Amino acid sequence: MALILFVVSPLLLFFFAPRQGPTGFASILLPFAAVLLLVIIVTLIRRKKARERTQIMQSAAAQLGWTFSAEVPWNYIPGLDRFTLFTQGHSKQVKNMMYGEAEGVKAAVFDYNYTTGSGKNSATFYQSVVYLEPADLALPNFSLRHENIMSKFLSAFGYQDIDFGQRPEFSRQYLLRGQDEPAIRQAFNDRVLSFYESYPGTCTDGGGNQLFLYRANYRFQPQEIQGYVGLGLELMKLLR
Repeated sequence: MALILFVVSPLLLFFFAPRQGPTGFASILLPFAAVLLLVIIVTLIRRKKARERTQIMQSAAAQLGWTFSAEVPWNYIPGLDRFTLFTQGHSKQVKNMMYGEAEGVKAAVFDYNYTTGSGKNSATFYQSVVYLEPADLALPNFSLRHENIMSKFLSAFGYQDIDFGQRPEFSRQYLLRGQDEPAIRQAFNDRVLSFYESYPGTCTDGGGNQLFLYRANYRFQPQEIQGYVGLGLELMKLLR
């Protein structure tokens, strides 16, 4: 906050201090100065929050005994572009990654954001992701999302949505997609379907021995991380 005041105060004094007989040029410049000032304030606040987020995630990693990296290259986890979450939008970033082992399984938790659209029509989505890479898992590629009005509408016109007649609650809540539908149906047994019904809003991308679990546009609080890792491990055991 002190840094924000240090930068902003001189601008406020310069542009908004009383003047004798303001000129036409100053009247034109004033709105642009106000916009510039707002941009500076928003940028500084966002940077401050980003630093705070990195600090608390680093502390959470230390409590788990995991390694922490504030930024990692896009290809740190192999094959991200095979999974739906990581094919959306642009300006994609993986940040605040902590990684280690959970019950003998290679695991990581990280923040991920991407942007859709551009200019005034742009929107940025932030979520935390649990990643598990068990050696003995062999999943068909699939994408599981919370179903919304748009996906329900598209499904009526042939957009793929793998439903299960014996589990109408799961089918109502979720949009399940993937190329190998028979293999996906085999993987999503009654125990798996019951898991998702018990934890509504849980999104998952999977394929091979890679499993990503998250909640759309939601970043974990530090005290929630261990619980979400446990949730991922529970799902992994059901999918084996």
